[in-house]
Amino acid sequence: MEKNYASFFRGRKCKKRAARLAGLLLFAFLAGCGKPLEADCNTVYIQKDGEVVSLAVEKLDKDYYDEEELKSYVEEKISAYQAENGEDTVEIDEFSVEDGTAKLRIDYDGYESYQKVNGVTLFSGTIPQALAEGYDFDAEFTEIKDGAAAGTVDKKSIVEMDDKVVILSEKVDVKVDGEVLYMSSEYTALKDEDTVSIQLPEDAEDGESQSLAYIIYQ
Repeated sequence: MEKNYASFFRGRKCKKRAARLAGLLLFAFLAGCGKPLEADCNTVYIQKDGEVVSLAVEKLDKDYYDEEELKSYVEEKISAYQAENGEDTVEIDEFSVEDGTAKLRIDYDGYESYQKVNGVTLFSGTIPQALAEGYDFDAEFTEIKDGAAAGTVDKKSIVEMDDKVVILSEKVDVKVDGEVLYMSSEYTALKDEDTVSIQLPEDAEDGESQSLAYIIYQ
């Protein structure tokens, strides 16, 4: 019986899962970061050059999903995006399904391609650039010092800065090439000096603008 792979990528998560199941680094070393990443940790890595690397792990129903068929389905989705936007916009690195778990790595030429493929909000740039794009920074922010929370600051203080910012509406970890200075107090938890975990409410869909998380770094 032909398997309905489209049913695996339901609703608004369709594009996101298609992209995420596209590549693998079982014991991943992100390009240029110099630190290993746990294979069971879904992570978006914002690189210095503006490129974005996505790593993800997804549990599958082993009795229902066939590795080769699933791989073909994912490649078709990515190829369709490349056909419309250029081959260099998205690159599948590796793909594997082992013990019922699909693992991936996929590279994007920038945040625009990432958000189009995955159907979520992602911005990467400076705070002035984000303001020009219409992001209002309407949140309370936690200041980070020596790897720990050090009080809160308001929007007014943040929007006067020229530092870099990542804005994302997705339940993933975010790794940056730098040191986290501030993060929006809601939906976030600091994991390392360069990594923030975004923990949206259970009923929040990835991509919802009201669930934006802000990460300011240098």
